[in-house]
Amino acid sequence: MQKLFTNFLKGILILAPMMVTGWVIFTVFHKIDGLLGIPIPGIGFIVTIVFIIMVGALASNIFFTRIFDYFEKVLTRLPVVKLLYFSIKDLIGAFVGEKKMFNRPVMVELAHLPLALENPPAPAGKDIKLLGFITSDTLEFLPEAGDRVAVYMPQSYNMGGYMMLVPKERITPLASAESAKLLAFIVSGGVARGNS
Repeated sequence: MQKLFTNFLKGILILAPMMVTGWVIFTVFHKIDGLLGIPIPGIGFIVTIVFIIMVGALASNIFFTRIFDYFEKVLTRLPVVKLLYFSIKDLIGAFVGEKKMFNRPVMVELAHLPLALENPPAPAGKDIKLLGFITSDTLEFLPEAGDRVAVYMPQSYNMGGYMMLVPKERITPLASAESAKLLAFIVSGGVARGNS
């Protein structure tokens, strides 16, 4: 029974990622195809990719750049829409834009807080580190922050994270780490180790 159970778990480990990935791809293809109403499987996905590439190509055209700028100026007058649109734009730009923000991986040392139960009290968090990315070196707009930098710390298995203001002396730059692989390592809860 133990061997059967072990083989069952191994089967799940092999099949689950394949099935979930296949389901997501099938669902996306099916939804896009359904929107177009064309009975050729996958045509909606191809049309979507071509459309995105065309928009990207037009972004370098002066005429269309002015249209995009005017569109964004209109959005700046709509409070809720402005917050949503520019937050999403900045987030996507941080990953794939010309000014990538998550390209400075760091390790952050936790604060040294004494454990009340120990006698004498020992520093907690001394050997515990967090992984993140420096997103801003200067915080002039926030004088109360002092000599700190902004560090974004993604959460594992979640599309969220924490933005922390960390003293510079608690930061260790990870020059040898590749940003994309480190991000995958964090988001996967330490499971992905350079897998492509």
